[in-house]
Amino acid sequence: MENMESTFRKKQKVNNDLIYDILVKIFLSLNVVDVAVASLVCKSWNNACRDPSLWNKIDLSRLRSYCFNIPFNKVGAYRHSSLQMTQFLKHLLDLSNGNTTYIIFNFYVYLTNEQFIMVAQRTPNLKRVVLPKTGDFLRAGVDTVLSLWRGLESITTTSAVSNYYMILAIGKHYNNITVLKFSDGNFEEKHALAMTKYTPKLKILSIRHLIISWKALLCVLNFLEDLEKVNICNSLILDTAYPRAFVEMSELKDLLPTSSMEKLIYCETGTCLRCMNGRDTTRSRQPDGPLEDIWGEDEIASLVHLPQPSEAERFATRHVRVLPS
Repeated sequence: MENMESTFRKKQKVNNDLIYDILVKIFLSLNVVDVAVASLVCKSWNNACRDPSLWNKIDLSRLRSYCFNIPFNKVGAYRHSSLQMTQFLKHLLDLSNGNTTYIIFNFYVYLTNEQFIMVAQRTPNLKRVVLPKTGDFLRAGVDTVLSLWRGLESITTTSAVSNYYMILAIGKHYNNITVLKFSDGNFEEKHALAMTKYTPKLKILSIRHLIISWKALLCVLNFLEDLEKVNICNSLILDTAYPRAFVEMSELKDLLPTSSMEKLIYCETGTCLRCMNGRDTTRSRQPDGPLEDIWGEDEIASLVHLPQPSEAERFATRHVRVLPS
């Protein structure tokens, strides 16, 4: 009798383990919202939804929900979904149980200071974060968050937080940042000087599609010794001491040593649509879609976090007319 019971328990355990493994494999193909919903079905599904393999990366970038996709030009619209967002994030991070190392926020979500801190408290092992376009981040909040993310290695910043404040906070708490991307604003000399002081181990810098100070670019190229790649594609380089104020991409080879040129990723022709239209900041010519693309695209593969267009789509964009100036 005891042998039969022991055999039955072993078979039951094997069956339970098999069901668990099957559920985990299924859940791996779902987005985080579907996994969160599945966790509410029953106890066995909830247990499977907590498997660490599901939570290494939390990608909110492609969610199509009212709680997330709220265009930033609709002032105050986020307030209606703030509570839902808090509840959703708490549930997700409870399921992840601290196993998340990479978070991509939705471009349109308005993240509050309290939500930002709450996420940091529940993701102590985070190594990479991509911030949303807008948010209500206090300087003290940024400081608190970075004090909790001691192992952070890569940050994609936006207008949600001052690039300068972010660099200062990095310097205050640690200096192991190796990857940094600015997806909004300008890249000025004060940013470069702060980076040489607070991010000495930086290897990859993306400042694509920005207005860049020539002195700032020289600063990072000359003084960040571990720097391997600097993406300046579709950017506008300004130099007040230069005769024409602008430094053209075609002139870089004459102005920089070979060692610096080898680190740069840039648009050599300057004739792509981004270069011709992308610097126009007129709101009517900058709908949400292209701005989200700029945020999610990058010529450095490790910084791409949106699905890339097919070859046919790439070909088609070359023939789209340029907006008149």
